[in-house]
Amino acid sequence: MKLGYLCQFSDAEAQRAARLGFKCLETHAGSLIPNLDVPSDLAEVASRVGNTLAQNNISISAISFYGNPLTEDVAKTLARYRAIFDLARRLGVGVVTSMAGNLPDRPFKEGMARFAEVFGPIAQAAEDAGLRVAFENWPGMGGDIPWHSVNLAWSPRNWSEMFDRVKSPALGLEFDPSHLVWQGIDHMQALRDFKDRVYHSHAKDTEMLVNNVRREGILGIHHNCWRYRIPGYGVINWAEYISGLIEIGYDGGIAIEHEDPVFSGERFEEGLVRGFQVLNPLINPG
Repeated sequence: MKLGYLCQFSDAEAQRAARLGFKCLETHAGSLIPNLDVPSDLAEVASRVGNTLAQNNISISAISFYGNPLTEDVAKTLARYRAIFDLARRLGVGVVTSMAGNLPDRPFKEGMARFAEVFGPIAQAAEDAGLRVAFENWPGMGGDIPWHSVNLAWSPRNWSEMFDRVKSPALGLEFDPSHLVWQGIDHMQALRDFKDRVYHSHAKDTEMLVNNVRREGILGIHHNCWRYRIPGYGVINWAEYISGLIEIGYDGGIAIEHEDPVFSGERFEEGLVRGFQVLNPLINPG
């Protein structure tokens, strides 16, 4: 396993990752290909990015493309994924991380039907390229009550239906325990149940704001019932989680997704350092 963090790619970010001891980065597609509808010269991009990676002795563990792919034209969406797949292949990156998307104003079953329509061709394109697509399990619930999710991949029940509707080994999970914790889902059991579908991992902790939960209940998510933290500053047992990844034979990237409000702004890098200090001894003991 390699430890990194999620970022917008740049020479400076690669230099920072190397300076702090990280071995990889998960990078947003838009920082590599600014206009996915009119892709750059991908050979040139791959050469330039590859040189930066080599100079800093790091790699890209995944290219991330986060949005709502179910609300746009299917052909245009497929073309965007094909461009990302092309660049990933040129860079030797095996995983593209993604949202599953949703139709937030439509019934759940319509969202699932649209998922199959959109990701059937994308899964085939990924298979053809020898790549995997890993869905981030962020619930993506916005607005006010009733909340409408913009991402179907928030729970084990939904994962099962998604993988049943599109029966492709190219589709899997970017497993993020933080989102499962606040929902009350046993993230370790979910990890074991979907061990063959874990293609990338986020490292983000969850601090439960207990007094608010007692007052508002877990559905009061817009009333500060939890907040995301750097690994080691919430309720997740990271030794247990890393051990679980080892036990299922996972050997991919683990990217800190830094959304910790305590270590924001000028303290952002401090947050990365603290996360590294918690996780690296578990991933690379000795």
